[in-house]
Amino acid sequence: MGKIVQMPKQKKRNNKRYFKTTHHSGNSAVTSGKSRMTLSQIILFLFIFLLPTQLGKHFFFPFSYLSGVRVDYLAPTLYLTDLLVAALVLFNIKHLVSFFKQNKILVFVLLLLGAHTLFAISWEVALYRYVKILEIILVFALFKNKVFDFKPIASGFFWGTLFQTILVILQFVNKHALQGFFYFFGERDVALSMPGIAKAAIGGIEFLRPYGTFSHPNSMAGFYLLLYTFFLTNKKPQANPFVKNSVLFLSSFLILFSFSKVAVLAYILINIVYLLKKADFSCIPCLISRLALFAFFALFIFSSKTDPLSLKKRIDLFSVAWQTFLAHPFSGVGLGNSLIAQSKSALPYLIVSPQPVHNIFLLFLAETGIIAGALTLFFLIKYAVARLKNFSFFLCLLAVFVSGMFDHYWFTLQQNTLLLGVVFGLL
Repeated sequence: MGKIVQMPKQKKRNNKRYFKTTHHSGNSAVTSGKSRMTLSQIILFLFIFLLPTQLGKHFFFPFSYLSGVRVDYLAPTLYLTDLLVAALVLFNIKHLVSFFKQNKILVFVLLLLGAHTLFAISWEVALYRYVKILEIILVFALFKNKVFDFKPIASGFFWGTLFQTILVILQFVNKHALQGFFYFFGERDVALSMPGIAKAAIGGIEFLRPYGTFSHPNSMAGFYLLLYTFFLTNKKPQANPFVKNSVLFLSSFLILFSFSKVAVLAYILINIVYLLKKADFSCIPCLISRLALFAFFALFIFSSKTDPLSLKKRIDLFSVAWQTFLAHPFSGVGLGNSLIAQSKSALPYLIVSPQPVHNIFLLFLAETGIIAGALTLFFLIKYAVARLKNFSFFLCLLAVFVSGMFDHYWFTLQQNTLLLGVVFGLL
């Protein structure tokens, strides 16, 4: 008989050289390929880095005008950050489906608000605002599902904040916008000599309140107020002390240099609450010195003179919004339609420069009414109360609540609304 020859065993190919194992985080997979993971991280970084920007294309239709005046708030706008959100959604569509399956109450609220657009003064405007609300929920769901690694998120916030700081310093020194390269990040053409531009004066010296790439310094201040609070209180940024401390320092600078008195007041309040919660009371002089520093900042900012009619305009807007709500208590005027309703007001500056009421709660109720609005607020309050034991969540909510009582950007402006989805999704 012939000799049986045993064939040599073939070595197993190391599949790790060719494929990357799918990772799971929470209840969903992150990615299935090395190239996809790399691309996803790049898109994530760009989204966070460009979050404070407002480069976009406005589309003006007949419903975007009030008394012949073109109004940005009524114009559907496609922002660069919208495209990045769409890309992140496509990469993580399975996670989003799973999220909505597990949150049926949220789906019900979205359906209710969607049906509510049929009763709006302008259903086109209401539909656009509804799409923006849906976008915030999608961003919240993406970050809530813990799909992303925090490293590119922290890096994006750091470089984005540094970029804004450089631009703000240049605007402050030059007393006008830089335009050029910065135009492509959404910087508006503003100058100290222009009418209607946010200004401040200290000791008789007038200067431009820096805008960065925001539509107003108050919006910038609110954005970095929430970002500061998140980095101050949340455990995730602590993994990289340099990034955390840099974002805290630069955000503080941007808040103070915005000369937004509401944001500065909220900033001081948050720091006092944080100090009282975390401070070592064995060193009372240390605690007193820190509190004295915040008092100094408050006196400095509040000694500045800004728009002398700011308070009167806010009171007038409160009155008009309240009358709008009383006129449409059950159905409201429709999402985004408060400007259309208040255009019938006799106040002349509301026609020349239309502004929503500077209170997100009254604004929401005036637009949605008791049925849809109160029900939505009920579920939001219920969600918040269940998480108040989380100190970071509590302080971030406090930042939004205090600033939202005196401004509207958390409900109307692209950068601020998307940041809400990111931060509260990460908490």
